[in-house]
Amino acid sequence: MAEEKREKVVDSTKNKVTMLPITLGSLILKFELPLTTIDAINKSYDENLRNLRPHNKQLAGKIKEENQVTDLLTEEMKQTFLVCFGQYLKQIQKPFWGVSLAKAWINEMRAGEYNPFHYHVSELTDLGLSSVLVLKRPTTYGTEFSNEDDQTNGFLEFVGGNQDPLGLSQFRVDAQVGDFFIFPYTMLHGVYPFRETDEVRRTLSYNCDLLKPKIIDYVYPNGQESKDKLAKDAKVELLQTNIH
Repeated sequence: MAEEKREKVVDSTKNKVTMLPITLGSLILKFELPLTTIDAINKSYDENLRNLRPHNKQLAGKIKEENQVTDLLTEEMKQTFLVCFGQYLKQIQKPFWGVSLAKAWINEMRAGEYNPFHYHVSELTDLGLSSVLVLKRPTTYGTEFSNEDDQTNGFLEFVGGNQDPLGLSQFRVDAQVGDFFIFPYTMLHGVYPFRETDEVRRTLSYNCDLLKPKIIDYVYPNGQESKDKLAKDAKVELLQTNIH
């Protein structure tokens, strides 16, 4: 989805030229969450680690420690994620779509482990948003085996679009603590292995199902009263935003 952002290139009393970048294809939206939120999630995870359910069988990662944390997150934490997902819908000009938080899990990635390229699915719909939030990262990802100018150790990479030589089809990033990326379920992504450290790379992923307006009307035939009841019964939260 293109974001209209005009940049003034030439401006004089008689002539004015503006630039309007338009990029087609899927959107990756990056947020930087406050460290207070990161610290709160880490603290809650460390205190409740023994009581968490392993989530490995449902995931693609070649990672020993992957735990479901959906019920671990407080309402305040969930609201932070909801606002971010709502902003994504605003950016792609789908402000009236419904947002339903699905499952959340934390990966504790250690040296030699990795997350192969994969996409996310939901039990309810193929339409949704995935996300990755960096909670901890090693101070080093170790020495690259070759071409240190093209680093991959521990990096997060997204693959999308096509092979247009003038377009962007891959995006690799050395994600930092607090970085929160949102992207469609259908976008391939993965994390490269790292080495030479005992420190962990801890990330939280949160799936978010999307409901088109006509689906919302079908699910909630009695309007707001029915919507509130279903949200309470199913323990889901919905968010709708407006473009201003």
